[in-house]
Amino acid sequence: MNVTLINPPWQFYTPSKLFPLGVSYLASNLIQNGFDDVRIVDLNLELIEPTGIFKRSVELVEKTEPQVLGITCWTVHLLFCLEFVRLYKKRHPDVKIVLGGVHVSFQPEEMMKLCPADIVVRGEGEETLVELIGALDNNRSLDDVQGISYRKDGIVHHTPDRPMIRDLDDIPFPAYHLLGPIQRYQPLNRRYVFSIVASRGCPYKCIFCSANKLWRYQRRRSPGNILEEIKWITNTFDVGFIRFEDDDLTANREWALELFGLLKEEAIPFDCLTRIDRVDHELLKAMCDAGCQGIYHGIESASPRLLKLLRKGFPPWVDNQYIKDLITQEVGLGLVPTVSAMIGIPTETKEEVDSTFDLMSELRRLGAKTQLWIMTPYPDTDAVLLYKDFLERRDRWRELRQFDIFSSVQRDAYAPLMKKYGALIPDNWIFRNDTQGFEEMKALYLKGASRILGEVEFV
Repeated sequence: MNVTLINPPWQFYTPSKLFPLGVSYLASNLIQNGFDDVRIVDLNLELIEPTGIFKRSVELVEKTEPQVLGITCWTVHLLFCLEFVRLYKKRHPDVKIVLGGVHVSFQPEEMMKLCPADIVVRGEGEETLVELIGALDNNRSLDDVQGISYRKDGIVHHTPDRPMIRDLDDIPFPAYHLLGPIQRYQPLNRRYVFSIVASRGCPYKCIFCSANKLWRYQRRRSPGNILEEIKWITNTFDVGFIRFEDDDLTANREWALELFGLLKEEAIPFDCLTRIDRVDHELLKAMCDAGCQGIYHGIESASPRLLKLLRKGFPPWVDNQYIKDLITQEVGLGLVPTVSAMIGIPTETKEEVDSTFDLMSELRRLGAKTQLWIMTPYPDTDAVLLYKDFLERRDRWRELRQFDIFSSVQRDAYAPLMKKYGALIPDNWIFRNDTQGFEEMKALYLKGASRILGEVEFV
């Protein structure tokens, strides 16, 4: 059975891109399980300019003559997926279209009402896709395939959730041989950047994040398996940098120390994301010795009350002084820390906004890079369930020049779809609070941006 996996377009005009990990893992696992006729169409690579997107996408996919078409659908891909599925299904009604990814995992019925996709894979996809393709290939009932939602007699049926993969080491390395040459992805690089996923999930339950709901807990590959993948990549490509894409690379201290000890063998520069309370001097020193150059922390707010509201899970000893001391230590070790915070948190006060700006300014002065966001109400998060009465529809790009999902280029590319599906786009919503309306929050945001211009990188 011919299977084509699609990585949708979203990084228009970006000259340097990474190999897409998700579809590459799915493809490699299909191949390992005996499905040889698998292709990847990376539309994010092929479509540089945001013009004629759907016509060109359909033409590129048609060349692979798929019987089953699998499409990744995160929120950033939402508009593309809705329109592409409609167009492709109209031209090829017999092709089975399967959607997977974070967004559709939590919105399967909504997605299947909005577009004529046949099946949604919920959650982790490797084992589910193998079983699903086998059932389709042999014309078996889909009732016994765990972890899917599918149409049957005009009704969307949901099979039971599939258990998480027990041993991540069993998943083969990504099928990069199905992608274009690395030189096409990163034409300006002398040496190349690769992503590595050493673990899946996060043990914490922040209300603004989907990770815990999707993955439930953190599972880690063995450090030896991770080193083996890095060696495989370095033997195949001229690697200059590794990006660890994990939600928290140091959640388990002993595992992290073992991993960093092994990474010294390759000495390839890398960066990673960690929680600010899950590092200490010994761990930071081990990271530096292993080649770490950058470290990312989400601190979210300077307010202890709001951190509790967000379920950030910081222990009592993590206060603003601790954060400043840790950033000073990281800079002293030669690391480049990036810290991220947000405003627009439900019930947030003016004083709490100002204190977050003050902290971010100070961290920048101490040598950190800084990012500031407006809290985004992703539909699958606990924040939306708990504070739905605080939601207010606002075009954040038009009024604040701030976005989380759709940049100005994407907005122009999908302008009719932005209008048609505006209510589904998280960038069109904010959380208000009890003490200030939108105009006051807007004034605070713009005043803060002006006050710390050059100190905070607004994104």
